[in-house]
Amino acid sequence: MVQEVDKTKLKVRRTPIFLLFLTFRILNAVLTRTFFQADEFWQALEPAHWKAFKYGELTWEWKFGVRSYMFPMIFELTYRLVSLSSVMLHYVLLSLSTIGSNLLILLLPKYELTWQVVNDLQKLPLDIPRSFEYYGVIYAPKIIMAVIASTGEYYTIRFVQKIYLLTLDKKKDGEEDKEGADLPEITKFAVLLSLTNFFNCFFITRTFINSFEMVLTSIALYHWDWTGGQMVRESSFTKALTFAFLACLQRPSSGLIWIIPGLLLLLNLVSKKQYHLLSIALLKVIRSFLLVFTANAVIDMYFYKELTFPIFRFLKFNFTTPLSKFYGVAPWHFHLFQSLPIILGAATPVFVFGLFSQLSKKSFSDRYLNPFLQVKGIILLNLLVYSRLPHKEFRFIFQLQPLFILISSFGLFKLNTAYGKRLVALRPLLWLVPFVSVLVALLLNTFHESGSIEVMKFLHEEPEIDSLGFIMPCHSTPGQSYLHRSDISDLWSVTCNPPLHLLEDSEAYSKLESYMDESDHLYDNIPTFIYRHFPPLFRKNLRTPGKIYSHEWPTYLVVFEHMENAFLKEFLGDSSYVEYNRFFNSLAHWDSRRSGDIIVYYKLPFDFSDISVVKS
Repeated sequence: MVQEVDKTKLKVRRTPIFLLFLTFRILNAVLTRTFFQADEFWQALEPAHWKAFKYGELTWEWKFGVRSYMFPMIFELTYRLVSLSSVMLHYVLLSLSTIGSNLLILLLPKYELTWQVVNDLQKLPLDIPRSFEYYGVIYAPKIIMAVIASTGEYYTIRFVQKIYLLTLDKKKDGEEDKEGADLPEITKFAVLLSLTNFFNCFFITRTFINSFEMVLTSIALYHWDWTGGQMVRESSFTKALTFAFLACLQRPSSGLIWIIPGLLLLLNLVSKKQYHLLSIALLKVIRSFLLVFTANAVIDMYFYKELTFPIFRFLKFNFTTPLSKFYGVAPWHFHLFQSLPIILGAATPVFVFGLFSQLSKKSFSDRYLNPFLQVKGIILLNLLVYSRLPHKEFRFIFQLQPLFILISSFGLFKLNTAYGKRLVALRPLLWLVPFVSVLVALLLNTFHESGSIEVMKFLHEEPEIDSLGFIMPCHSTPGQSYLHRSDISDLWSVTCNPPLHLLEDSEAYSKLESYMDESDHLYDNIPTFIYRHFPPLFRKNLRTPGKIYSHEWPTYLVVFEHMENAFLKEFLGDSSYVEYNRFFNSLAHWDSRRSGDIIVYYKLPFDFSDISVVKS
């Protein structure tokens, strides 16, 4: 029989922790105004903007159907609420403007100032709602993401509290009279580690699917049955399955987290011959999966206008073909020596200590029921599998953050219990480390690569733009989620689509080595690319008859300083282009093509083809 567990142990304390996280993360989100990676915008905000406002550009993932729309739909609903609020504000101001104008004309019709005020009042119903909508488009998703992130961190803390109570040995050292006495201490450490974690402060409020995946995972981990099957009847187990499946349908690789706890739960029920509980668990698995899969399919059908299952195309692209290598290949130790230290930040020493320490006070008759051993196994399995994949990024293992916080919190608690009195003199230094982590994240969120955001805000405010082009590595700035203009007739940028035509090609491995996208061709030979894909800059009559050029020279041209120094400064020297504005972007950059400032060129309304050629 499964050992009975006192369910009162599983009740964790509800405190104003969520409000603390929410306040901090809203501030965190609002202050963030820098560019990290393109997916922050192009895989979440851009498809949502395209759906809500009916204009914008979709990347190949959305055209090919490799992404689920559930996460972006949150922002589509946000955009629609902003748009509706803007319309309502317009009519309210229109009514007030009309009433105010009529009163002024009735009472003071002879004064010139009256008519100036009336003229200004009539502009308010247009100007204020337009500004309200734009700032809503910028900041409303930030607020929503702060709420989502705070929810994930809150459930991470509750997960830590739950595991503490489940692994507490009440009979040891007379602890039955002070059950959970150390819970506030553990909670304090967990809150501190999560709230001041560098990568959390830098990343968690950005609109990445990885943050959403981490939040879903933290909720599922809290609700999961860590007792070995005794709670499969409870609604919390159903919630755990629901949120776990939601995470897996957003990113199938999230399923790696549930292999070990899922198999061990089944193993324990079978070994204890709890077949009734086993049948309940399996029934809940099937029911939860069908519910989530159906809901997700409906949402994806809403976006793609046909029955589409992005999870299968995602798996095909990333695991059955070599095309994921198109986005870069990292060494096997990347996650071990780069991702882990960056995501853990200052908590790295206590995490390592906790990873190799006995953290549970309770002895389990079946060792595999020890939650800490399961968590350590999950972390190890994920690191092994992700290290085998060729394409690696820090954020790919961010969904493990609740588990990292758990191990780090208990590691720090054990160190404090064993050596706290000896380290009293060092405590000011220990408080300084989290402060520095937050400060560094703040600098990166407000300073490094801020030009990619500021240039789009600047272009939004320009009164008239008939054509706008970006000669820079693809997706180096947000799109319409920050530009938010439907009046630009010619809007283009350099592309970097993967070789999707190789999906079914048996020689894809070899052909991928030589494939070059438009961005590769540009930086392989800038002059050749410009002369081949753009018409002559100075005289229209020099255009090759019948040739269709990839791009026309726009009124507004946006480039990185690297491109200016490499070619365009000299090339545009005698043209009608002038430097119109310049935005600081970075002091240094890992990608030299994105180094330096971002520069906006403006083409003066002067046509060189009108100049007659005078022969001497």
